[in-house]
Amino acid sequence: MLETKQLKYFAVAAECSSFSEAALVLYTTQSNVSKVISLLEDQLGFTLFARDKNGVTLTSRGEEFYRRTAALLENLEELETEAAKSRRNGVKIAASPSSWFARQFSDFYELHKEENTCWNIHTGTLEEIVTRIRKMEDELAFLYIFPEQQPRFAYEQKRYQLCFETFGVVDGMLYFAPEDRIPDRMPSLSEARKMKLIQAENDEYAVLKDWICEGQALFEEPPVPAVTTNSDYIMNIMMKRNGLANISAECFSSYEEGHRPGYSLTRESGQIRYGILWNPGNPPQNAAKKLADHIRKLVADIGRSFPQEEKEQDEKRS
Repeated sequence: MLETKQLKYFAVAAECSSFSEAALVLYTTQSNVSKVISLLEDQLGFTLFARDKNGVTLTSRGEEFYRRTAALLENLEELETEAAKSRRNGVKIAASPSSWFARQFSDFYELHKEENTCWNIHTGTLEEIVTRIRKMEDELAFLYIFPEQQPRFAYEQKRYQLCFETFGVVDGMLYFAPEDRIPDRMPSLSEARKMKLIQAENDEYAVLKDWICEGQALFEEPPVPAVTTNSDYIMNIMMKRNGLANISAECFSSYEEGHRPGYSLTRESGQIRYGILWNPGNPPQNAAKKLADHIRKLVADIGRSFPQEEKEQDEKRS
């Protein structure tokens, strides 16, 4: 029977095209690498490497064996990672990119940090997150859903028998500072139209042109972001230091009059839903449920709840 050690030694030697370099990577000796691979060749009954004074190269059968070995080792690493996370009491969740959610999760974690839970949080587009929940890669997702996305989302929800609960609805916002800060000076609307944007990768906000701000159309054409990133850190720094703006969902926060991080934006098509998605085949653990309860209460306290009649229709569709 083949051993994992043999396959790892072989794969590293194949990738390095050298037993001596493979020995350095594997923290062993060249003679040990040579011995392990020779025993592997004896077990297989064919030669994996052609050896000469310039080093080693894979034979044709060695190349085929390497392709299968590399795929096997990759799958094995994924299984080992999942097992390690499970042993650490891991909880995997997904979320639409949101500084507001990041701050709320930080507050939640501080309250529950003694519970020894290992959290894994993935951010992505709506389509990507629905796929992850469908495949049970995450046990709970916190999502923003545009009106235009709702028919497709409802179709996939029904097709894959996923569960969704709407917490509340929001409009958009043109941010001049991160949502938890107030800009030094609020630009005029004419100035705001000329500002360059920094947006999350593949997000839906910047590609829309029909944003309305203070009763006027904000853009004549969909804006082209100057910077796209999957890093909230980069986004926050560049908004602060480089004068970039960001279009995103309005957060579930209360602001004093004249102390907002940007301009509220509306659309004729309606507001943006915010809620949680899960797969009944992979029910959320208690830690994930606690986080959902925490976010649900915050949304309810701020008073942007989902209208009751629409909530009832939403539950029927589920």
